[in-house]
Amino acid sequence: MHKTAIITGSSYGIGEALTKVLLEKEIKVFGYSRTNTITNKNFKFSKIDLSNLNAINDLKLPIIKDSSSIILINNAATIGNILPIDKKPAEDISYEYNLNLVSPALLTKNFISSYKKNNKLIVNISSGAAKKSIAGWSTYCSSKAAIDSFTQAINQENHHKLRAISIYPGIVNTKMQEIIRKAPPASFPLLNKFKKYFEENMLEDPNTVAKKIYEIIANYNKYHSNIIDIRDI
Repeated sequence: MHKTAIITGSSYGIGEALTKVLLEKEIKVFGYSRTNTITNKNFKFSKIDLSNLNAINDLKLPIIKDSSSIILINNAATIGNILPIDKKPAEDISYEYNLNLVSPALLTKNFISSYKKNNKLIVNISSGAAKKSIAGWSTYCSSKAAIDSFTQAINQENHHKLRAISIYPGIVNTKMQEIIRKAPPASFPLLNKFKKYFEENMLEDPNTVAKKIYEIIANYNKYHSNIIDIRDI
């Protein structure tokens, strides 16, 4: 019996690095994203726009019969345009909430319904921004706070053979950080702080973070809290 993982946003950043770590551990992985660069006999890629709720509703998760446990990793997310809320176009607000919150909720519903008899772990990649409101990040901060609350609520529902956890990966050297450093200074008071993180090599490497996330996944029963910051490990 082997483990199987389903991961969103498998094409870059933490998602890509974590997918590669899972494959190294001989876990079969189903990746969902808009693009793909990974080739592996144990990796099955499905192209999808995870902000498209119709596509999410129509998604048929793979039939999995021979796994000792199945893991859903809701990783895909966007920080969106870094702007005050009154300057954000309505379509951007909808896109950001759909990708960061609604899509993971719909996938979670599908996941629980599809694998009722299996041991299940849901991993929501959250952020320290869930606990700290940041100007220009209104949709990102609030959607990550909601993901944490969603995680806690799932555990209160006593689903069969299911545990859900949120993980804070820290400040990681990904494309999201590049977007942050290009934010308009007038819209983002913390711009210089985040530029300093990069200039002083304070950003975590995605591969290092992915390995830490895997260790949490592999040993999740050791953690009593459902909200885990890898910087505390």
